[in-house]
Formats: sequence, C-alpha cells, structure tokens
Amino acid sequence: MAHVLKRDFRIDAPILVLHDRPASHFRPFDLQERLAFLGHFPETAPYVDEIEKMRSRVIVSSTSWTMDEDFSMLLDALVGYSELATTTHPHLPEVMVIITGKGPQKEHYLMKIADLEDQDKLEMVTIKTAWLSTGDYASLLASADLGISLHKSTSGVDLPMKVVDMLGAGLPVAGWGNFQAWPELVQEGVTGRGFASTEELQTIIVELFGDDAQQLQRLRSGARKENEKDWDKEWDSVAGRLFGIT
Repeated sequence: MAHVLKRDFRIDAPILVLHDRPASHFRPFDLQERLAFLGHFPETAPYVDEIEKMRSRVIVSSTSWTMDEDFSMLLDALVGYSELATTTHPHLPEVMVIITGKGPQKEHYLMKIADLEDQDKLEMVTIKTAWLSTGDYASLLASADLGISLHKSTSGVDLPMKVVDMLGAGLPVAGWGNFQAWPELVQEGVTGRGFASTEELQTIIVELFGDDAQQLQRLRSGARKENEKDWDKEWDSVAGRLFGIT
C-alpha cells in the first residue's frame, strides 16, 4: 500500500505501515485443547479418533461465498488429492474440510459438492459447511491442520483478514498468493505456502499431508512464532515510535 500511495498518488511524506494483527481470542491450542474441541464440535466429533491417530487431517477455509473467491479451485484440488490417495499415493490421509461463512454462491457450491460426492470423486475427502460463533471459529482455526484462503485481491494490496486470524491461531496457511501484497502477509515456506493454480494447491496439500507432516510441522512452528507479535507490539513498533510514547 505504501508503494502504491507513493507511485500512484505521488505522496512524498513518510508513510508508516501498521499491519492488522489478530484479536486476542485467536491463539494456538495444545494437543489436549485441540482434541477436546474437535471431540465436541458436531462436524468433526465422529472423526476425532482418526484425527488423533493422524489418519485424517482437518482443513478449514472461511468465505463470504462471493465471486472474489473461486472455490472451484479448492474442489478440483481435492478431487485430484482423492484420486492420488486411492491410487498411486495410498499413504495419504483422509481429509476433513470445514468451510465457514454465508453468502450468495453457497448453494451453487453445495450442489457442486453433492455432484462430486455422487460421482465418488471425493472418496478420501469429507466436506462440511458451518456458521460459527466467534469463539468456536477461533477454536476451529486453532484445532485445524491447514487453513486455506482463496481470496483474490482485486487491488493487489489488500490483505485478507482471515489469513491474519489463521496465523493468530497458529494455523499454517495455503493461500492464493498471486498478488503484490501476499509476501507482507505470509512468509513463503515459513508460515505458509502461496499458490496461483489448482495444480499448485493440490501439490501443496499432498506435500504437507504426505511426508509424515514434517513440512506441516515446520509451518506450524512458523505460524506460532508469528502469533507472538500481537496488536500491542505492532502498534508500539510503528505508531508508538511515531508519537514518541515507546
């Protein structure tokens, strides 16, 4: 944004960037907290034993179900993942996908999901949708294995708050990264991975869930470290110095 203001609006004055940080209720969970939440959350409770044994992984994505997010990319990637898991990559775990939010295209995608299930194209994937309270949403992020953002920035400089919340919960992120400001939000290979196509998203899911979770654990460690920088620290490091109060 600072670059755009200088380049397009010819602002010569110093520009300080103050990034959004997650609210305090977004925090990482330990294993006991994670299993406790997944065990009572209706969408995941029937699968919690498989999740605990790492035979099933949890993906979460939040959306307003608008044209800004092409969920066909995720569905196609999951179809590809399921095909690999039932043929050449039998070591891959099952995947539970929870999609949260409301919006105008929700029914359209629910019909697409139902069609794929009827065609047995999601044999290793279970997709659920949910509308959650603020507290349950934060707990779901802290309990998942991977967060996915399909937000496509029309301006190239806006940062999806959902990714900030995911990192605040210590959740690694795979997100549409083909826009200018993405590196400000996610450190590639440290807190998450960026993709620019269905094939790249599928590859990321296969790599993160298919190598004894070593790559996934590294990303989780990076996301948890990112969580250490809260709103107060961000404010103090930028605005606090500007106003001479830190």
